[in-house]
Amino acid sequence: MRYIRIYLVQCKLSVMSAAMYRVNFWLMLFQSILNTVISLICIQIIYGSVDYIAGWSRDEMMILVCTAMIVNQLYRNLVHWNQNSFLYGIGSGGLDKMILRPVNLIFQANTGRIDISGIISISAPLIVLVFHMRGVGVSFVALGLYVLFVLNGVVVLSSFMLLLYTSAFIFIKVDGVHNVYYALMDVANKPREMFSRNVFIGLILLVPAMPLANAPASVLLGRADFWLMMLYLGMGAIFAVASYIAMRLGLRRYSSASS
Repeated sequence: MRYIRIYLVQCKLSVMSAAMYRVNFWLMLFQSILNTVISLICIQIIYGSVDYIAGWSRDEMMILVCTAMIVNQLYRNLVHWNQNSFLYGIGSGGLDKMILRPVNLIFQANTGRIDISGIISISAPLIVLVFHMRGVGVSFVALGLYVLFVLNGVVVLSSFMLLLYTSAFIFIKVDGVHNVYYALMDVANKPREMFSRNVFIGLILLVPAMPLANAPASVLLGRADFWLMMLYLGMGAIFAVASYIAMRLGLRRYSSASS
């Protein structure tokens, strides 16, 4: 309950900040929605020339791409900025303040600033998703599982990126790690049928792009394999534990950058 109250306070402060800088809020909202619309238009143009891509129809591909956008925006607007602050704090000494607070460091590394305009912009891919769901037929059970796997995708992405960021305890400056995030999202919106078996396994166990959007989209479209879905869920738990262990080991090596 204590951490829930802290998170609610963080949400309140983010809303107050958005209200204070209203012009920036609307500009960021417009930019996020525009990026979404342009990406979806590109998919429509591609399907003007073909009927299927790796066995996926236009409606199915739009659901996959919209799902990738939803997972991406949830991570980017709830977690990404806070993990960046954690990363830069290791080299600048800002981590000292985080360590001194009577709050779990993993919690601090993943929460704090919330981009309200980015969260609202999720409505754009969500509306398109609902529209294209009409063409494939979806049950209420599938919808519930879809939400579960979307949240699992956010956990996988957050845990994996935090795991990479803990390498700063050793190398201090690891700015290039950000590029892994963009590469992950580039792969996440591609159908898993496009990849060979070995590459597909690597995109689950080593660089977890498949659990991000393919998992929830497959559940929604009735393409899910039970054991594969269990593996996707398992990767969420595995990377969460791995990031926790890496954080603990990293703190043992950490010496204040401000001293």
